[in-house]
Amino acid sequence: MKWQHTFRNPRLPILMMMCLCLVFSLILSSLEVRADNHTVDELKFASWNVRILSDGSRDDAELKKIANVLTDYDFISIVELRDEKVLKRLQTILKAMGKNYDYDISAAVGRGVKERVAFFYNPAFIEVVQPGQIYPDAADGKDDFIRDPYWATFRAGKFDFSVIAVHIVWGKRVGDRRDEIMALAPVYEHVQKENGPDEDDILLVGDFNRDPGDLKAFGALLAMPSMTSLFQLPRKSHIKDSSLYDNILFQSDYVTEYTGSNGIDKFDETDFGNDDTAANTAVSDHRPVWATFRIDTDDDGQIGDVTGDGKVDTLDLVVVAANFGNPKAMPAADVNGDGAVNRKDILAIMDALENSQ
Repeated sequence: MKWQHTFRNPRLPILMMMCLCLVFSLILSSLEVRADNHTVDELKFASWNVRILSDGSRDDAELKKIANVLTDYDFISIVELRDEKVLKRLQTILKAMGKNYDYDISAAVGRGVKERVAFFYNPAFIEVVQPGQIYPDAADGKDDFIRDPYWATFRAGKFDFSVIAVHIVWGKRVGDRRDEIMALAPVYEHVQKENGPDEDDILLVGDFNRDPGDLKAFGALLAMPSMTSLFQLPRKSHIKDSSLYDNILFQSDYVTEYTGSNGIDKFDETDFGNDDTAANTAVSDHRPVWATFRIDTDDDGQIGDVTGDGKVDTLDLVVVAANFGNPKAMPAADVNGDGAVNRKDILAIMDALENSQ
């Protein structure tokens, strides 16, 4: 069958030829790599319980050891934080190391000991879209959490995402921990509702104080469509290799930016020679858990908005043309979602261009 298409706008065939001329320059520009060995189109995200992180609990030498771990990440969600002054000291130490970080910090929460949450991030390519908010736990007349969850929304490149950070209660009663984890499904749904219908990239992270295999605790969350718990046993996030309480959860149907790369940072082995006492005293008894996400595509935009800039224009046509026939094409270039970048995607972009005029 011949490829035939009638153009209502006679300029569009010319635009297509212009696109093909730009293919090679686009391919060359896509090869840029970050000095820290992950590409400019990825965000390296971590979640970490830093044991009793306060101004009075660490001297500068210990904070430098914490800073050495932090520098491997673009974004770090921190729980068990006690005050802001220690964050400012960390900022100063990191700046002396040539690393610049900003942060969003919660108010103190907790029925007994007060704790805070901080989102530490690289402002060179990450920005705050929605400043942090404490989940209104008591709004329904209940008091489900000892420490209320905290969430905020960020943008890194074209990847906009919300982070919900939690530090589930610790105690001898497993039932108390399970009750709090079971109450997280409504928290997740609350953030979805606040974000509106066009934004479902939500990461639920923190110290859950239960292994992910506890289906009684995590059942309500995992019943949500495509909800994924990245870390599973026998992997361990405690420095004694005793538990996997730290995790990152999200709905994989929505967070398509996830690259499939993740890990648990065993700083206790690399930095302390597996001396658990020294690692716990200076840094933490928990290891950071991390994952990477693409930031060069946007899965929330309109059909044909390949670049994620909120509109369909000739640049989208250029990108599709650059990926034409490539079996490793960028996912966003597959406009119609049929698994290949071909003439159908070119026609879809052209139709979108004509409809937008």
